[in-house]
Amino acid sequence: MAQFNIDNSRTLNGRVEWLAIPDAGEPDHDVMSEVRQAAIDKCGTGVFFNHWEHVVASNGHITVRMYA
Repeated sequence: MAQFNIDNSRTLNGRVEWLAIPDAGEPDHDVMSEVRQAAIDKCGTGVFFNHWEHVVASNGHITVRMYA
């Protein structure tokens, strides 16, 4: 399970970003699913239909983005 804090996000130009640190060998799409589920639990089911994407940095950290 990846390490991230759903209450700690960055908002830029209509998008919200979370930084996640995956466990060794954890696929990036699993990390995005974990962050997405935490956002749904916190903000409601409406965020499920927003556009989501992720970016993997060279150090392995994953930025998950939700566009409002």
